[in-house]
Amino acid sequence: MTEQKSYVISAWICAGKTHLVKSNPNVIEVLSGDYKYLLTDEQKNMPQEALKSTERAINPDWPGNYADAVAEAMQKYPVVLVAPGKIIYDLLRERGIDCILAVPNTESVEEYKRRSKERGNNDEFLKRIENSLKGDAAEMMAEPNKKIILKKDEYLADALLREGII
Repeated sequence: MTEQKSYVISAWICAGKTHLVKSNPNVIEVLSGDYKYLLTDEQKNMPQEALKSTERAINPDWPGNYADAVAEAMQKYPVVLVAPGKIIYDLLRERGIDCILAVPNTESVEEYKRRSKERGNNDEFLKRIENSLKGDAAEMMAEPNKKIILKKDEYLADALLREGII
């Protein structure tokens, strides 16, 4: 069982995790792609957002290596942001790590698409948002974790301020 020294927050894509990290030195994001994939030399030189729409080989150490990185980050930061996904929630729970889910507002599909486009994602990624937001939000709501529901067009930083986490 891991001693919980910080908040671990899982937020859906385009919730504002990167902005929160850049604007708050007490927050770190553990990027799942850094642990889930083995990258080619060409992919290592691609911008992070462009990389998300490419084919990548799965790291055989995934997802244990990711949970290890989250546990390590918890020792250094009061707020650790993690990727969304049942496999991650289950593994963190198995390790005794409480993870709060920041659930996207299902009325904000167009806002999430706008944010995605502004950060450089391609049209395929925008379609993923349109097709997945409501279902992913429902899956997050079905998890036993504590939840923070993002208000319509609200960013993660605003929600965490509202909840007294930052």
